[in-house]
Amino acid sequence: MADLASTARIPNVASAVLGDLAGGFHDAIREGDGEAVASVAAFVASSLARAGEELGLGAVRRVAIVGEQRAVVVALSGGVVVTVRVEPPGALGAVEKALDASIGRGG
Repeated sequence: MADLASTARIPNVASAVLGDLAGGFHDAIREGDGEAVASVAAFVASSLARAGEELGLGAVRRVAIVGEQRAVVVALSGGVVVTVRVEPPGALGAVEKALDASIGRGG
């Protein structure tokens, strides 16, 4: 999952950020403020992990948030958080499928 270069090559990926659940920033591609994105993504991922446990989902591994102009995928693996901005938002499904294939997980 930590290979941002292959993630950034997925069609319609506008940017990608690699961080951790503590809010640490590790790398970014085509993102001007990767540190802020990593920090917010860590907060969102931690909150969703707790919500997933309360809802009986088990470990949450990915969440997609769709807006009018873009979508964001936050993917988790262990303590690693990858945030991918997708433009246009209609490409989200294809990007999620390619992201799963690139990190070796289906579905």
